[in-house]
Amino acid sequence: MGLGQGEQDGAAAQAPIGVLCVDDNDLVADALEVRLRLAGGFRWLGRLPDAERLAAVAQELAPDVVLLDIDMPGKSPFVAVAELLAVRPGVRVVMVSGHIRTDFIDRAVEAGAWGYVSKNEGADVIVAAIRRVAAGEFVMGDDVAAQYGRA
Repeated sequence: MGLGQGEQDGAAAQAPIGVLCVDDNDLVADALEVRLRLAGGFRWLGRLPDAERLAAVAQELAPDVVLLDIDMPGKSPFVAVAELLAVRPGVRVVMVSGHIRTDFIDRAVEAGAWGYVSKNEGADVIVAAIRRVAAGEFVMGDDVAAQYGRA
């Protein structure tokens, strides 16, 4: 017996969110991986230490959400977002950073990011941001929104 349309929709809604992390800090990436595994409902696709191969890796792994650190060596994260969206237009990007600067936030949004969260807000905020962005909501962390409101 096959699934009815309503059951299929419910099954699709329960699918884990595929997450790819791009961060040059091993400690941050490892902590996020553990936190996502503990939270449930996520599929950890791995980590890249920089954004050089982000578009190619994302094309292969098909993440739902990419966590992208802003402050890394190599390719500009804003360029990387544009390249990523050219090959995977449906992917959602959440910028994560210890830097809350309005020019970074503006550039992230212009590049096509769906969210911007401070690393200082903690793992629970990042986990919630991933869920909200995956559901189609633009997300700005509380610290980010407070800073942005001061501009």
